[in-house]
Amino acid sequence: MPRFLADTSIWAWSQRSERPDIREKLADRYEAGEVVTCVPVILEAMHRSETGAQYRERFDRIFAPLERLPLADESVERALEVQRALAAASHGSHRRPAIDFLIAATAEAAGGEVVLWSFDRDLRVICEYTGQPHESEESAGPGR
Repeated sequence: MPRFLADTSIWAWSQRSERPDIREKLADRYEAGEVVTCVPVILEAMHRSETGAQYRERFDRIFAPLERLPLADESVERALEVQRALAAASHGSHRRPAIDFLIAATAEAAGGEVVLWSFDRDLRVICEYTGQPHESEESAGPGR
């Protein structure tokens, strides 16, 4: 059974009315125990909480039950390696958010059974470069 590291973009889009398909897919995968997370995703997703109480409630409800993939030193080094390789390989492809390199490296280190699931062009570019499993919602949607 594949597991899906749902990027912050998935959590954000699941709250928007324009893409009910993402909300439904996330709910199905969450209920099936297929969603995992990591500290960089939690940090990004939780910064939107306005109060300490809201933070605690959201964290306990959404992220506490999930398996948390480790952000090991090797993943940090891999993130830097990929950024440097993209800088050498193309003009500007390395200019992606630093946290996206860390999220991609965390998923990659977890092995081929973890798919990085996002609605994020930057993560798609990184994953296509590394060849790691990923699922992008950028062009998906109802009827597409």
